Amino acid sequence: MMPMKPKRHARTAGSILCLLALALSSCRDRAESGDKILLRLSHITAPDSSWDRGASRFAELVDKASDGKIVVKVFSGGRLALGNQETELQMLRDGSIDMTLDSPIILALYLDKRFDAFSLPWLFHDHPQAMAVCDGPFGRQALGWLEKHGIVGLAWGVNGFRQLTNSRRPVLTPADMNGLKVRVAGSDIFLETFRHLGAQPLTMNFGELLTALEQGVVDAQENPLSIIESSRLYECQKHVTLWDYTYDPIILTINAKRWQSLSADRQATIRQCAKQAMDYQRKLVIEDDRAIPDRLTKQGMTVTRLTPAQREAFEAKTQGVYTAFRPRIGPAVVDQIVQAAKAATSAGTKTSTAPTKPQAVSGKE
Repeated sequence: MMPMKPKRHARTAGSILCLLALALSSCRDRAESGDKILLRLSHITAPDSSWDRGASRFAELVDKASDGKIVVKVFSGGRLALGNQETELQMLRDGSIDMTLDSPIILALYLDKRFDAFSLPWLFHDHPQAMAVCDGPFGRQALGWLEKHGIVGLAWGVNGFRQLTNSRRPVLTPADMNGLKVRVAGSDIFLETFRHLGAQPLTMNFGELLTALEQGVVDAQENPLSIIESSRLYECQKHVTLWDYTYDPIILTINAKRWQSLSADRQATIRQCAKQAMDYQRKLVIEDDRAIPDRLTKQGMTVTRLTPAQREAFEAKTQGVYTAFRPRIGPAVVDQIVQAAKAATSAGTKTSTAPTKPQAVSGKE
């Protein structure tokens, strides 16, 4: 996440964004001068990431289903919004951007605190359970929270379970977290989670993280495996703990006014393609979660995979986070997502692919 811009630059930044909006509007007008509709889909991640591949699959599906009458142009790296996720979200709301992929972490930070419910620690134990909740009644309710902000949520994808890397020691018990300086994503709920574990959490721009790790400003960080690998964190981090401490879904969204301007048939086409594309994107992430640990081992990392019993010790230490955030998220919302997660587990969706015994693999070849 990009840092906030100083106020003295607000006017300049605002002028640039106005020019961007005008340019984008002009491009759309030219593209729609015939019978084609152009939708600009922006996301913050790099080209060829799972987000980008999911967005590209969506564009392909829409093109085929509409016989080329709806064109989705994908812009990676948040370049339509100068790489700033807050700006990207604002441009979605005002219609300068038609579509985005957004994490509830960002939505909770800038739109609605209820989205923090998805970041509660150890709420979900595997992908099938988490996907069942996102695709079920609670997930549909959460998409409805976007409506008052001028956004329509189309389908759920996933960024991944967030894992821990550090340069000091293997982490298998809460005691191993004591004193670790950990960079976390810009969420108060993550800060509180790591404080409960005895760590020293702090937030910083992700672009500053690699230097901070190399210089020892921080010892550790948390991210999905795909980010850990693509950012080459194995170059300065020795240990990775697979503990699935929080699940990070994403939502494919569209500006509400843009959505309402489309016919019912076109809306149905886009919604169906969105679901298919996000299902594809989820499979990419699940496959990454299976394959990346071996690749990190080959890069010299020690990979530690917690057993369910080991994970329960961390869960017990962080129950106070639920209590602390109930008023902020909303007691009813916390109860609803907890019950939805339990129902998904009891319905038989808990089919973890993790080994049944501890695994600590040396990264030395």
